[in-house]
Amino acid sequence: MGDLTLNLESMDLTCGNESIRLSQKEFAIARILLGSPGAVLSKEQLISRAWGPASSASDNNVEAYISFLRKKMTHVGSKAKIETIRSVGYRLTEGD
Repeated sequence: MGDLTLNLESMDLTCGNESIRLSQKEFAIARILLGSPGAVLSKEQLISRAWGPASSASDNNVEAYISFLRKKMTHVGSKAKIETIRSVGYRLTEGD
């Protein structure tokens, strides 16, 4: 997606020459967002797909991991952004 690459084997997020390792949940969420570029995904959809439908994960868990991913995307210098769509969910865009 844009300038981001997600290595499915090493769980690294890469932009240009910069790379950073993701935790399992960060990787799961990144994979979902990168697999649905431009689509708005609700917190419930992310919980169901990243933690599983029977999970006790909450909206706060999603918010925390989205924050972690945003920081790592900034760290590697990506222009891609995770947008918050108020009262709906999140969307990955290519950025400016």
